[in-house]
Amino acid sequence: MRLLVIYSGGPIPRPVDPFSVTFDDTFAQRFLRHLTNEEGYCDGCGALCDHCRDTYGIDFTADIADIVQLPPVLPYYVDDPTEIVGEELAPHEATVAINVHQEILLELPALARSAGSRVFIVPAEQPHWTNGWLRDQLKRKCRELDMGCAFPKPFCALPPGIHPAVDEFMEYFRIGMPRLRLEVGEGYIREARVLRSAPCGNTYYVAFNLRGAPLDARVAEVVAKYWHSFPCVASMEMDRELGETILHMGGFMHYLAVQEALAEAGVKVELPTSPAVRRLTLAR
Repeated sequence: MRLLVIYSGGPIPRPVDPFSVTFDDTFAQRFLRHLTNEEGYCDGCGALCDHCRDTYGIDFTADIADIVQLPPVLPYYVDDPTEIVGEELAPHEATVAINVHQEILLELPALARSAGSRVFIVPAEQPHWTNGWLRDQLKRKCRELDMGCAFPKPFCALPPGIHPAVDEFMEYFRIGMPRLRLEVGEGYIREARVLRSAPCGNTYYVAFNLRGAPLDARVAEVVAKYWHSFPCVASMEMDRELGETILHMGGFMHYLAVQEALAEAGVKVELPTSPAVRRLTLAR
């Protein structure tokens, strides 16, 4: 599956025009560094690193059709989005748009579909990246174009079952709502393997450090320690739609992955959750 990633960001020139919008590319860079398995990207284990990521075959460099970087500063109103993004995109099958100006986003489904895309994904790691009106407009455009679409908040809250093409994207790149397989011993986790990772790659770091974790509620402390240490870069601003911070949602996604993997291994443990997570799991 050929992937096109489009994002905004880069060094912000000073001074900034007061009638403009600025864009940060921190998450986009993490996503790309994970997808290409950039050497040294995960360095949390230091001298203890056993290069666990390399055992998964997660270098998708050859599957990236193009990376389109948009300016870090744009005017509030963009009269002609094609002057910025271009009139054509490279041929591809899946489109991921990260922190892109609203008026450019509204033009992207048609441009992407013309380039062969069947999947349109717009994650939100900050509350202001998307809103209900924008998502409704994009969903309508994608339906008209026969494209699968998803708007996870955060990206690691992307569940299976939204659309067959979205499921294909998740399976191919092994990203979305985290999923683990655990091998348990007498009272501890013997081994943890990642079946599907958070799109930033955080799940691999958490899984590596689950080895030896206790088979009780204390495992949440291990998850929290290493998920924070990677670290998650989602917003700590309260999101009104979720009733939760987006950063906390990333943590809850990993608690849920461990809880479900333990259940599959025959161990029942209740880990922290929130109403936003319960709504998400009920919708699966």
